[in-house]
Amino acid sequence: MRSVTSIAAGMLVAFAFILLILFGILAPVLSWLFQVQPSASMVRTFAPLALVVCGLGFYFGGMAAAYKAPGRHLLHGTLVAPVASLISPVINLLFGKAPFPGLNSVGAVLLAAAFLAVSVVAANVGARRGRTLRAHNDRVMRLIRRSKMRDASRQ
Repeated sequence: MRSVTSIAAGMLVAFAFILLILFGILAPVLSWLFQVQPSASMVRTFAPLALVVCGLGFYFGGMAAAYKAPGRHLLHGTLVAPVASLISPVINLLFGKAPFPGLNSVGAVLLAAAFLAVSVVAANVGARRGRTLRAHNDRVMRLIRRSKMRDASRQ
């Protein structure tokens, strides 16, 4: 259960980061600077920017999942992106729809594959950082406990 919780926490961090950047911080800037409103044509125009934001979001999501995981930190952090990309197709199949209803052209499929690839790579890099951060924090906590034990034995 802790594994599922760590992956879910990583997905929430990734989604919150992506939504905050794309629709929170960047939305007024993009609409003022480029005089565009969110639409399907905007996705194609700003796909490179969206890929970078998606990569950053899944980097932090993979880091959070790897840090929170009980074990196999790299696996849990990397699984954030594939699990997040499987949620929508599973829900669509449960409701009797096509798994990917919006992917009706080669360009859309390639764009979706690019998003998945960037997300998986970023989550893996973030998971490596989360694993390193967890090991460092565990080492520091052991040193603090050891020094407290030494201080208690001296008294």
